[in-house]
Amino acid sequence: MNLEKKIVFIGARFNVLEQLLKIEDQHAIKIYALQNSYLSNILDTKKIEYESFTLKDKKQVLSALLEMPFDVLVSNGCPFILPTQKFAENQILINIHPTYLPYLQGKTPINGVFYEGYDFYGATMHYMDEGIDTGAIIHQEKKMLTPDIDLGLLYYLSMKLEGTVFSKGWQQLKSVDFAHSGKPQQGKGSYFNRTPEMQQLDFTKDTHEHLLKSIKSFGIGSQGCTTQIEGVTYQVFDAEEIMHKPLLEQFETEPSGSIVLAYDGKILVKTREGLLKITRFKKA
Repeated sequence: MNLEKKIVFIGARFNVLEQLLKIEDQHAIKIYALQNSYLSNILDTKKIEYESFTLKDKKQVLSALLEMPFDVLVSNGCPFILPTQKFAENQILINIHPTYLPYLQGKTPINGVFYEGYDFYGATMHYMDEGIDTGAIIHQEKKMLTPDIDLGLLYYLSMKLEGTVFSKGWQQLKSVDFAHSGKPQQGKGSYFNRTPEMQQLDFTKDTHEHLLKSIKSFGIGSQGCTTQIEGVTYQVFDAEEIMHKPLLEQFETEPSGSIVLAYDGKILVKTREGLLKITRFKKA
């Protein structure tokens, strides 16, 4: 790839752009960063020039991109769908997605790793087509999960893997002067976007399996699960099932949805199946 190639980066995450800046001349890269995103904060700190945008600017951003004579567009966390059919045929559109496609296509797929019960995570670099995360794969990698990985760590690992996958995929593209057709996605895929309904809990009715799965799936400070306990609204971020028989017997007759013990910044909540220890929470 010669230095005259023009590259556009658009998104909200930094690891992919970090790798791109290591490989290519920064002056050949036009950067669009979502306002107040992790990406824009990093760029401000590093004093790297970029164009800021919000979701309200979608029409203007798309218009600018369609008029821009770029060679390659790299999307990583772009909050809206690009109309791929409107770009010139010789313009290459690439997306880096934080799961192992075709599994967990969609806008908020990392929550789906836990919510849908996958035992692996991954990242994929693929060409963009008219679908959502359905284009031919340039490079992807898969890693197996272990029980110690919570949502915060999963976000960290997935973002780091995005950078690794992009760096390897970009080198593959450059080695053949971007004449890489990619390979079609294999297998029956899945789609995931989190909804407010998924984040609502009912300690009087929900099973432990559902409660613990939901809490783990949304267990970071910017998300969490919402519930009403004794008339108070809580956001819950972490919980464990109580297995100790004397505790279960002591509170066996307490009503479901009640706090039976508060200690050391934790609460025990009676459920229809027993007890859950809420270890990280806040009143909404």
